[in-house]
Amino acid sequence: MNLKSQNRFKLFSKLTLIFSLLVVLAGSLVKATGAGMGCPDWPKCYGHWVPPFDEQEVLWQPEKQFQKGEMIIHDNKLLVAKENFKGAADFNIADWEPYKKHDYAIYKVQYTIIEYINRLMGATLGIMAILMVYFSFSYRKENPIVFWGSWISLILICIEGYLGAKVVSSVLQPIKISIHLYAAFLILMVVAYTRSKVLEPLILENSKFIKRLLGLSILMLLLQLVFGTNVRQSFDDLRLSGLERSDWVDESGWIFLLHRSFSLIYAGVTGAAIYFLYEAKVKHPAVRAILLLIILNILTGVVMGYFEIPQVMQPTHLVLASMLLTYSCILFFSLKRKTTSI
Repeated sequence: MNLKSQNRFKLFSKLTLIFSLLVVLAGSLVKATGAGMGCPDWPKCYGHWVPPFDEQEVLWQPEKQFQKGEMIIHDNKLLVAKENFKGAADFNIADWEPYKKHDYAIYKVQYTIIEYINRLMGATLGIMAILMVYFSFSYRKENPIVFWGSWISLILICIEGYLGAKVVSSVLQPIKISIHLYAAFLILMVVAYTRSKVLEPLILENSKFIKRLLGLSILMLLLQLVFGTNVRQSFDDLRLSGLERSDWVDESGWIFLLHRSFSLIYAGVTGAAIYFLYEAKVKHPAVRAILLLIILNILTGVVMGYFEIPQVMQPTHLVLASMLLTYSCILFFSLKRKTTSI
């Protein structure tokens, strides 16, 4: 096996994980700020690869050179240039056609910047995943699960990009946002699994019991993520109804109470797994990370529950949960049972 390629695979699998988390962070910031339509088309932004950072750039102007596919807002409508042309003294509707995927026509520069950063993170993630696949070829014969895991990761990331386009064309339909988020969690798990196969295994005497506890912990965390996604959708509905943030928790009903209560059960099971790992003198960095992330997750949940859902807490809570899922999977997949030689 090519040692140089092996080391590079480890690097790019790590970077793929990091950028997967950054995409979750960027996406949650987009959601929390309502910037999802900052770029009304996909993959371009108002028909440009580099988006307009000035409102004048998305308005019709006489004598301005327009490119085919470029978009403007005119009379509260989103229009697309049919061909390359130079604007005349007066606006001519014959040069334009309506954008057919939706009728959202509001420009806010701060939204465009946030959404563009989100897309840059997604594009960088794609590049990291391609490089991970490239360097996984050195494992194709000796460790094929790494090779195929890398390909599956890349395919899932491409699907995630497609889902992102569907979210934009649906004008941020809640169910499509949720599916987009679930796909991100799946990517984290698959990349974590693939990466764990090139790391040193964690060998323990009673790994079977601890692994079962960790497996139960991960299943409970996935359930918590589903509950949390439903809570977010509930908050979205309440926001759209015009209800004040201070009333969101009370009006969200049983799903918020279930999410909050179940977090204590999850923390108990995971805490037990951490306890047995400490008893076994395991010094894996993921152990301390999981413990810290559980504490931070609970704290951010408390802040949201008792301090009117501060806007910054929603993306923070989601990213911490995503990191918790990542570290838990790496630890779970790294555990191996100690065998007795005869």
